[in-house]
Amino acid sequence: MHVVKKKTLYHLTKNLRDRIDTFIMRFSMLPDQALFDPHVMQWVRDLEQNWERIRDEALQMAATDIPSLGDISPDHGRIAADRRWRSFFLEGYGYRRQENRAHVPTTAALIDRIPNLCTASFSVLEAGCHIPRHRGMTKGMLTYHLALHVPADRENCWIQFEEGDRLHVCPWTAGKSILFDDTYNHEVWNNTTDTRYVLLIQVRRPCRWPARLLMGVFFLGVRYSRFVQDIRKNLDRRQA
Repeated sequence: MHVVKKKTLYHLTKNLRDRIDTFIMRFSMLPDQALFDPHVMQWVRDLEQNWERIRDEALQMAATDIPSLGDISPDHGRIAADRRWRSFFLEGYGYRRQENRAHVPTTAALIDRIPNLCTASFSVLEAGCHIPRHRGMTKGMLTYHLALHVPADRENCWIQFEEGDRLHVCPWTAGKSILFDDTYNHEVWNNTTDTRYVLLIQVRRPCRWPARLLMGVFFLGVRYSRFVQDIRKNLDRRQA
């Protein structure tokens, strides 16, 4: 029997996104590259200065008490097939998860200071977890990691990025930041016996006015897409 696979938002909007990305990069205030100095974002120092408080709130929750991303986001499909990748959502595209924010008030207050926020969550990789090679949805966003709890064997817990012929291999360091453009192919491993916690933030790419207007329209469409609404419904169902 032939099985028809449901296309995700990523696949349905590919041609449109390519055109939008080209326009965004014409007006981007940052170059087209995989990795950035995190401190180009003024709010990063605020998070780093408070990283231990954020860590303590995150570690109140055992990894197994946090839902697997693949269980709450069907659009993540293949890359979230390993159910040891878990996500504790705090905010996404204007929707706040008040039931989750109540558990982490310091973190919630800190992310409320971040301008142009798209999403905020704790991203948890259990021992042995692997996220396969993939790329993100749009150059209109940059992704940020603040490492909170990193396995002692940190060299065996890393994220890597492909940038042309260059491969960037980045193990996490507790209290330190990584800022990247996730439209570059990247892949993640936790080849240790411990769990990794990071605060994962996505923000709009700094751009001049014409691109800012277009990004506003694009992200409004994402907000009301099945991609976001499915996550909302699944999180609501867990809360009920």
